[in-house]
Amino acid sequence: MAPGLFALLTGSVVGFPLQSADASRILIQGPGIEVELQAGSMFGTLDDGVGIFSADDLEFMQQELAADGIQTGGHISLLLADTGNGLALINLFDGSTIPARGLNDTALGFNSIAGNEVDRHWNNDAGGSVSWFDFGLTQMVDGQFEWQSGVSSQGFAWSNMQEGDAGTVSFVNLGLDQLMPEMLFQFITFDGGAWEVAATGDFEDGSSQFNLSYFVTSVPGPATMAVLGLAGFRRRRRR
Repeated sequence: MAPGLFALLTGSVVGFPLQSADASRILIQGPGIEVELQAGSMFGTLDDGVGIFSADDLEFMQQELAADGIQTGGHISLLLADTGNGLALINLFDGSTIPARGLNDTALGFNSIAGNEVDRHWNNDAGGSVSWFDFGLTQMVDGQFEWQSGVSSQGFAWSNMQEGDAGTVSFVNLGLDQLMPEMLFQFITFDGGAWEVAATGDFEDGSSQFNLSYFVTSVPGPATMAVLGLAGFRRRRRR
């Protein structure tokens, strides 16, 4: 590579303008919610195989968000990120990864549908049961996540997503009294070199279900992704 081009690329990485201008994006819609999220870097996560969302990945993601002032404790957080297995729609349930010391006090019903080309990952180490169903052109994950709020946490993600991928995500309140009474759901985007909360949401009065749809609106080409990957590597090294 020519030195001038390398300098241009690395200069762009340091300042992260490419992350904002050419980031992947996803449109999420639901009750009182219509928000487009930009992807940030969570490289090195979700690369342990289909069905695996490791405790190390959970902890790293929570730490990355906390470094930008976003607390996941008490929240259900949704974000789009470039990971070790491509673009991923990530759901973080609460915000601590200390091994459980007592009985679980929080329960969340969860259902999500996606196309058959994406990969699924979940962490229910603290409790609950999750099932996967293959419908040919689509697939569904359905189950229950259980954990001890303030002590343990869990998560789910679709990865290897491409432009045009679409689906749904549904959350059911089966016992979330230990979480935030307001702004329970937070939608997190990456903009200007940092993660930030773009929107919040709650269960509607009298409803125990929160239903969302998603659509991946754009994914940059391989060359841009390579530069963004270098940006993510540099960012991770600084933590």
